[in-house]
Amino acid sequence: MVKIVLDMDPGIDDALAIMVAVNSHELEVLGITTVSGNVHVDKTSVNTLRVLDVLGVKDIPVYRGAAKPLVKNLETAEWVHGEDGLGDAGLPPPKRQPIPGAVRFLVETLMGEHGVTLVATGPLTNVALAFLLEPEPPKRLEKMIIMGGALSLTPYGHGNATPVSEFNVYVDPEAADIVFQSDVNPLCVGLDVTTDPATTLKPQDLEGLRSSSSPAAKTAAEIMKKFVDRFGFMQLHDPMAVAAAIDHTLFKTTSGHVYVVCDEGITRGQTIIERRSWVKQEPNAQKCYWVDSQRFLKLFFERLQSV
Repeated sequence: MVKIVLDMDPGIDDALAIMVAVNSHELEVLGITTVSGNVHVDKTSVNTLRVLDVLGVKDIPVYRGAAKPLVKNLETAEWVHGEDGLGDAGLPPPKRQPIPGAVRFLVETLMGEHGVTLVATGPLTNVALAFLLEPEPPKRLEKMIIMGGALSLTPYGHGNATPVSEFNVYVDPEAADIVFQSDVNPLCVGLDVTTDPATTLKPQDLEGLRSSSSPAAKTAAEIMKKFVDRFGFMQLHDPMAVAAAIDHTLFKTTSGHVYVVCDEGITRGQTIIERRSWVKQEPNAQKCYWVDSQRFLKLFFERLQSV
């Protein structure tokens, strides 16, 4: 069993990622830390607890994290995720409260637990603050998986926050830069694979989830409805990052050196891979460039429909 910590900003697809993680026997979720991103951290914390309530989970602690990026003002995405961050589906208020101190929890868990995998599906503010507070966690991590970046490794590897920048990195590029410059060598599950049309849900997929006896599946359909009605599909960015913790054979990867653009302008938050053969930069990341779409979707539906 893989011990994981989730750092996230729920968000519709983050909520789906929680469902997949909790319903996967291969994973032990030690805790969830929340951060501002898709919506403010006050909402992402509440949303995390709301999803855990749907799943009947009371023993996974939820820690409230950073309210704003390291440097720039916070930009959120209510126009994508709804005012409440969960598609305005009207989920009940949570039965418990988040715990303060996400950064301290990250440091203590990564220092105290052996073999932890950190899966980060939001802006990397909490993680960067933890690495600044204590330099050792990057060396102690078993693995770090990031849903982030657009590296032009596939026809789908272009930006969604700007023409070249992926949202999570764009929200806090300074934090992402700190993480990439650490010794953590993350696996990047970025837009190069998560926006592949073969991995996206269609309206008919929601009908199947609605007819399921699983509370997770029914709730997933509810929170996705507004987005799918508007756009006609749903991309599974964050569940794919969790899937990488469950089964790495779903992906093909390559290593390389990734730079993060922190300058202002349309390229802010861009992730650039070093391609010049004569430049001797040590690889600082593993990058996914292919996903087995059929196996991934099979895993996704199985875990959501697990009762």
